[in-house]
Order: sequence, then structure tokens, then C-alpha cells
Amino acid sequence: MKAAELKKIRKKLGFSIKEMSQILETPYRTYQDWELGNRRIPGICEVAVYCLLSSKKALKARRKRFKKERKEVFIMGREIVLFETEERKSSAEIAAFLRALADKLESGKMVLRSGAKEIILELPKNLVLEIKVEEEAKKGRTKRSLEVEMEWFIGEESGGGEGVEIA
Repeated sequence: MKAAELKKIRKKLGFSIKEMSQILETPYRTYQDWELGNRRIPGICEVAVYCLLSSKKALKARRKRFKKERKEVFIMGREIVLFETEERKSSAEIAAFLRALADKLESGKMVLRSGAKEIILELPKNLVLEIKVEEEAKKGRTKRSLEVEMEWFIGEESGGGEGVEIA
């Protein structure tokens, strides 16, 4: 891929150099050098750029994540994020939050608030529980995450069953 083609694709997608470097997880200066023809574009990045071009519609929606002022509702495909927050807390604070969450889960109703954002949830008695542990190596550091997700379809009750236990 030539530098001019890369620049043309970026402009067609509607991204700035900074946004494109963030999407490709590449330093700003490195990406800038690719577009200026000062540095060869790695093959894997070429593939990623062509994938971006083929999924332009999804990327337009995803682009909102790179703006400084995030919107409360983020649409990608058919998924709408109604509420989202991320904050650093101690393990004791997280445990207290999870205990309160468990109590509200049993009651069937909860209100989530963060600043001016708020959502009220009516929860069914049965939900689908998904637990995932991931590990990601990036820039010489290893990050692990534990995701606990509960899902339900509005108006439907999910069946019970055997599953994961906390030991």
C-alpha cells in the first residue's frame, strides 16, 4: 500500500490522523510517517486498514468513542449502550458495590447512577449469567480482566440450570 492510498482511505473513512493511529493502536508519529511515505506500512496494518474500509458503516458509529465528549448512548450495529461507566476502585469498594448489586438483583429492581446519568432496571427472576476471564499482553505489560455479565430478554424468563460456582 502506498502512502497516498493510505491517506485517501483515512479521509474516506472520515478519521483524523490521531483517530486513525488510535484505532490501529499505533503511535501518532509512526502513523504520520506512513502517510508521508517516510516509513513502510507493515502488512498486518494494511490488512487492518482494508478491513476498516470494508466496515465503514460500523466504524462511523464507533468513531464516537474517540471524541473527547462521549455521548451517553453509543450505537454500533443494533446494540445501544444505555449506561456505561468505568472507574478505578479498591477491591473493598468493588466488593461493597457487588454486595449492593446482589441485594438489588434479588429485589428485581435497581437504579444505576453516575453523575447526571441514570437508568432504572426491572429485572426478571431468571437471567443468563456469563463469566469471562481474559488476559492481554500489550506494550510489555499483562492485563487480566474478569467480566461478569447478566443478560435477559424483555418479557421473557430464562431457565435455570447448573453452571459456574465461586469457590
